[in-house]
Amino acid sequence: MKIEQIVEAFRELIRIPSVTGSEGEERACAYLESILSEYGIESERIARVKERPNLLAGIRAAHPHREPLMLISHIDVVDGDAEKWTHPVFGAERAEGRIWGRGTLDTKQLTMMELYAFLRLAGQEEHLNRDVWFLATIDEEGGSAYGMEYVKSVRPELFREAMVINEGGGFPLHINGEDYMMLTVGEKAVCKVKVWAEGTGGHASAPGPDQAMLKLAAGLRRIFAAEKELTCGSRHTQETMERIVGSGDWDNAVGADIFGYAGQNSIGMRNYRIGERSNVIPAWAEAVLECKVLPGARREEIEAFLDRQLEGLSVRYEILGYEPGFESHFDNSRLKELVEDLDEAGRRHGFRGRTLPMLALGRTDGRFFGSEGSMVYGCSPLLTADSFDVVLPKVHGNDESIREDSFVFGCLVLDEVIRKNVLEEEHNEGL
Repeated sequence: MKIEQIVEAFRELIRIPSVTGSEGEERACAYLESILSEYGIESERIARVKERPNLLAGIRAAHPHREPLMLISHIDVVDGDAEKWTHPVFGAERAEGRIWGRGTLDTKQLTMMELYAFLRLAGQEEHLNRDVWFLATIDEEGGSAYGMEYVKSVRPELFREAMVINEGGGFPLHINGEDYMMLTVGEKAVCKVKVWAEGTGGHASAPGPDQAMLKLAAGLRRIFAAEKELTCGSRHTQETMERIVGSGDWDNAVGADIFGYAGQNSIGMRNYRIGERSNVIPAWAEAVLECKVLPGARREEIEAFLDRQLEGLSVRYEILGYEPGFESHFDNSRLKELVEDLDEAGRRHGFRGRTLPMLALGRTDGRFFGSEGSMVYGCSPLLTADSFDVVLPKVHGNDESIREDSFVFGCLVLDEVIRKNVLEEEHNEGL
C-alpha cells in the first residue's frame, strides 16, 4: 500500500461512526477486513457477541526465533456533539492541513499506522525473525469486556512474552528548549478498596456518639492525610526521564505533570454511600477508594499502608480488585534499543528531537499484555504541530484532528522501526 492510499483509507475509517456499542464497530471491523483481504492476508473475527467483532490477522515467520510482535489498537470511539464541532464529527474533512474527525487521535490513527507497516510485511515470511500480529479491538472505551478482555480469554497464548505496540505515546513535547517524542513504557497498578464503618442508627433529631459516618470520616481523614506515605513501586521511568532531559525541573506544564505522575502514588474516592433515607442517621457508611500506584507495587504493600492508617479505629476495609502495573525499563527489556531506533527513524523523517519514556496516563488495553510478562510500548509518532499539550484536550473533546503530514510521518517512522525489529538484518538495507 502506498502512503497516499493509507491516508485515504484512514479518512474512510474515520467516516465510520464506530461509537462504542454501536453497529459502527462491526462496520469498522469489516472495512479493515476488506483491506487485509485485498493484500491476501487472512483475518479472523473474535466476538463475544456476533455483532461486536474484534479483528485479528497474523503473518507467521517461517523460522521464528524471537518473541512475537503484537500491533494493537482500538477502533471504537466516544461520540461527539456536532453542535460544538467546527467540522462534522465523522466527516474526515481536510482543512488547514489537518484531517478532522473523532478517532484521529484515539486511536484510528494508530490502527492505520500499524496496518500500513503490517501490509508491507506481507509475503516476507521467510525473512521474518518473529510472528507479527495485527489486532484491532472494540469496546476499549467501555471497559474492554467485549474487546481485549474477551480476546485474551479465548486466545491467551497471544498475550504472553510478546513485544507490543500500543496507544498512549508518540506525542511530542517541548521541554527546556528541546523536543521529545513521548513513548509509554508502562502503566500504574489500580487497587479499588471499600472502606466502611458501622454504628448506631436512629432519628436525626437525636444524634449519638456512635455514628458510622463519623467513624468513616475519621478513617478517610487518616488515609488521605498519609497519601505521601504510600511510597511503594518503581521509579525507573521517572529516573530515566530526568536523566534524558538532564533535570527534574521542566518548563512545560503538561510535561511537568507527566514527570510528577511517574514518581508518585495517589488515592482518590470513586463513590460513597451514607444511608438511604433522609432525616435518619445511618447505621452503615462506606466509601470506595481507588489507589493508583507505581509499577512493581504489590497488593500487600497497599494492605499494610491501610492497616497502619486504620489502626485503632472502628473502620474496616476490603480490596475489591487489584490490577497490577507493568513497566519496561533499560534493565528488564530492549527499551534502550527501541529508543535508539525511534530517534534514528524520527530524524530521518523530519523530527529533530529525542525519544522520552513515560508512564501511560491511564489504563489501556496494554494492561492485558503487561500482566502476562509482555513488554508494552505506546507509540503513534507525530510531529511537533501535534504536541501533547495541544492534542490532549481534543482526545474525547471537541474538534479532534491530526495534521496530515503528522499522520504520514507516523506511518513512515513506525514502519521503519517495525521493519528493523522484525526483519532479519540483511533484509533491512536502506533503513
